[in-house]
Amino acid sequence: MIRLMLKSCQQLPGKVVLVGNTVMQRIFCGKDITPLSCYPFQVDDLGLSVLTPAEIGWDFLSGAIIQFYPSIGSFVGSDILAGIAATGLHRNPQFTALIDLGTNGEIVVGNRDKIICTSTAAGPAFEGSNLSMGMRAVTGAISSIQLVNNKMVPSVIGKTSPKGICGSALIDAIAILLQQKLIGIFGEIHSREESIPIVGPIRITQKDVYEFLLAKAAIASGITILSRNLGIEPSDIHEFYIAGGFGNYIRLEHLLATGMVETSEEKIHKMGNTALIGAKMFLFGNGELASEILGKASHVNLEGFPEFQDIYISKMVLG
Repeated sequence: MIRLMLKSCQQLPGKVVLVGNTVMQRIFCGKDITPLSCYPFQVDDLGLSVLTPAEIGWDFLSGAIIQFYPSIGSFVGSDILAGIAATGLHRNPQFTALIDLGTNGEIVVGNRDKIICTSTAAGPAFEGSNLSMGMRAVTGAISSIQLVNNKMVPSVIGKTSPKGICGSALIDAIAILLQQKLIGIFGEIHSREESIPIVGPIRITQKDVYEFLLAKAAIASGITILSRNLGIEPSDIHEFYIAGGFGNYIRLEHLLATGMVETSEEKIHKMGNTALIGAKMFLFGNGELASEILGKASHVNLEGFPEFQDIYISKMVLG
């Protein structure tokens, strides 16, 4: 991408800033990722990595400084650090939440005084990898569904025939099926069939519904536990920011109907690619912004909380 950019720009960049999840950071910097493959999933050197073009084989960028910004915790990377910068959460007197429903489900809750964050294993369902007809948000994927005259009407990326369903449309489908009483609050298919037709050949199976419930409970319990760790309840959170390309497709009324985020629609804001916004802010700064956030932020493991299992199970319902 940088090579393509340089074809139309004669001036070589003096600095390159990168953000990404912890695994991306370690692979890019040539560091061992083995500690992230097994419990307790901890690595010590998560700080700012400064590299030269020669160290990574970028011979076309002689003289540039390459910076991979620090991760906050084992599975909360510098993409979330950038997201905090982009939302201004770290300077807000009110409690704010940032939710990134990407590869992992990263959750941040905090204000200008204290920020805590965690990651949950919600990504496989929302990215389609654990669904019978799941796929990422690419051409042929159903990205959203709405109910028109009691019939499901899909939006398909690329305006072609549907080939599968991605996470945002799964949320829509679950909310609509719940509304139509085709599934119950525990995700059970009332007809006792193994699947329900959605659009054309696309079906949602009983296993798909349960995969969604696991992911939904992970996000909902994460928000609850982080809030209580700060001495508040989710209802005390003033604003919720949904990050990532995935979030752009989400219908907020359906998100709320599933109970994944327990708030009101006016408190939720779709922010798009907060990692990119924050990376731009870091690029034109001197490192002080990241240092300010890192000084307030801490990472926690949800399973370390005594109440985790009880809260998680209590969130394994729809609505």
